[in-house]
Amino acid sequence: KCDTFVSHAWFESFLGFVEDIRKFYKDFDTRVFWICFAANPQTWLKEELTLLLGPSALQSPFYIALQQCQTFLVVRNTARNLYTRLWCVTELALVKAYTTNTVHVIGKMPPFAKESGSDIGLNATCSAPEDVALLQQTIRVAGVDVNELVAQAIRARSGSSLASGNTTACKCACQ
Repeated sequence: KCDTFVSHAWFESFLGFVEDIRKFYKDFDTRVFWICFAANPQTWLKEELTLLLGPSALQSPFYIALQQCQTFLVVRNTARNLYTRLWCVTELALVKAYTTNTVHVIGKMPPFAKESGSDIGLNATCSAPEDVALLQQTIRVAGVDVNELVAQAIRARSGSSLASGNTTACKCACQ
């Protein structure tokens, strides 16, 4: 069982990424993290990875991990606004809609990062264009104001927490 689900944008240096997390968690060495680049087989063929991710984001390894972790950590970086990536937006929407996890925010945003726009929040993009409709539908079904959540995460000071997730949420949206 993991302690912390880590959401990130793939644009940070690996060493800086690890150091940001290490500085935030005093119990870093004993904490169990779920990080997509370490958990998902990134070298699989596209078809195999699509099968693993499933027909719904609510059946994906991302969602299963969110359900098992007690905390959700947003690792921002100065190279790119992570909320221009639709998977990051979806992770934030799911944690808020379907868990009571604490959301911690660390790292710095890029200079002049926008809180909204044609490429942020629900309008973000994916490296796999076929994921866009699936993820946008998942966000809509979650019923959260994802663009406001994204703005909160962008405005948050490094080391701060966002309000807890849905306190009435069941532990599985599929129930």
